[in-house]
Amino acid sequence: MPKTSAPLPESLRDVPVAELFHDVFAHDPQHHGFARGGRDAALKALTEIEPVTYGRDRSYLDGHVSRLSPYIRHGVLTLAEVRDAALTHAPDTAPSRVWKYVNELSWRDYSVRVYAAVGDLIWRDFEPYKTGLPASAYAHDFPDDIETGTTGAACIDAWSQELRETGYLHNHVRMWLASYVVHHRRVWWQGGASWFITHLLDGDPSSNNLGWQWVASTWRAYPYLWNRGNLVKFAGDRYCAGCPLADAECPFDATYAALSERLFESKTAAPGESGHLDPTTLMAVDWEPLPTPEVVPSAVVWVHGDRLSPTNEALVAYAEQPAVFVWDDNLLKEWTISAKRQTFIHECVQDLPVHVLRGNVAEEVARFAQTHGATTIATTPSPSPRFAAIVTALETAGLTVQLWPEPVFGESLTPLDLRVHADYWRQISASAFGKEPAPPKPGRPRTKKGAAKAET
Repeated sequence: MPKTSAPLPESLRDVPVAELFHDVFAHDPQHHGFARGGRDAALKALTEIEPVTYGRDRSYLDGHVSRLSPYIRHGVLTLAEVRDAALTHAPDTAPSRVWKYVNELSWRDYSVRVYAAVGDLIWRDFEPYKTGLPASAYAHDFPDDIETGTTGAACIDAWSQELRETGYLHNHVRMWLASYVVHHRRVWWQGGASWFITHLLDGDPSSNNLGWQWVASTWRAYPYLWNRGNLVKFAGDRYCAGCPLADAECPFDATYAALSERLFESKTAAPGESGHLDPTTLMAVDWEPLPTPEVVPSAVVWVHGDRLSPTNEALVAYAEQPAVFVWDDNLLKEWTISAKRQTFIHECVQDLPVHVLRGNVAEEVARFAQTHGATTIATTPSPSPRFAAIVTALETAGLTVQLWPEPVFGESLTPLDLRVHADYWRQISASAFGKEPAPPKPGRPRTKKGAAKAET
């Protein structure tokens, strides 16, 4: 492909992110989240993990969670290197000391694989609600009092504030808040999932949406509930002590049976309701690790938001070649990404030797390649259907797209059973600890007993 005579726009790399997205920053007072972006910050956080203690107290709000999830979600750290770091905390003869930590990491790998298999269906009800209520009973307008933290319930309002101000919520809080939104307020889970993606530094449709579907019961045999006793057990009295609803009007101060009777007509699907996911989609998913491509002389590198690291495999392979990162204006608008999320991504991009542009990703990457006389785009994989569409557009424009895979967290024998995490983990766990993977186990589907984990 010949070079174009039109010069590239000047790189936006050194433009302050608040200037790039001034409209968002003008309306969002929280410009920094709980974590700074970039590889140095990620590696520092990685050295501070306590995987043995995590296995004992991760469910408590003051437990030893690592808060590495934003770095994992954006590929600043790979699951494999986090797993390897965890294993250094246990002798070779006793990997069971960090078994739970590695198991929790696997939820991210699992959710990404499910996302790759189902695509845009990640935003549709996999199954009908098991609340006795039809999907039409759930409002599509997200309540202002939840979004602004003015419900009057101290716990709900505190969690809303923490989400908006820090971009972080403990996994238990994510489940509690999602349950309140869907079951107490009867708001469709997609609205809550979108709210989380706007603010969470680790938000994306894989872990996030599967967690919301699990809570809602559109990917579970029954809806998830919690009560005041459960809250106090894992959070102490920090919310209830000063809550104006604590003494008489607390909506969570009841037994599970009483809450279920109040909130649900039954724990089965409403008559005539159905889901959008064919169960066979996840029964036997062909899986093979991607081969490593060969370096070619005429290539440029495209870095996207799922692998924002100096260790990006395409960047390393083509260390002397031009590279580009494109702010995806359409995606940022669709997801209404908050200022703190844009700041985190911007800080990650600052680590990378890339020319920074914004606009239509396929068009900008193609123009970048043309300007440099390249016929090959080297990049890293992503489970996103949007990524697949961009790749297709680049190939339609006559470009070859190379996918440079990151280290595999765990290998399996194909086909891989993704119907429930337990079956996936049985196949993948041996490999995750350096042994030969187990084959898929024939048999009927089992009830889903675990929630998709959104945070580690």
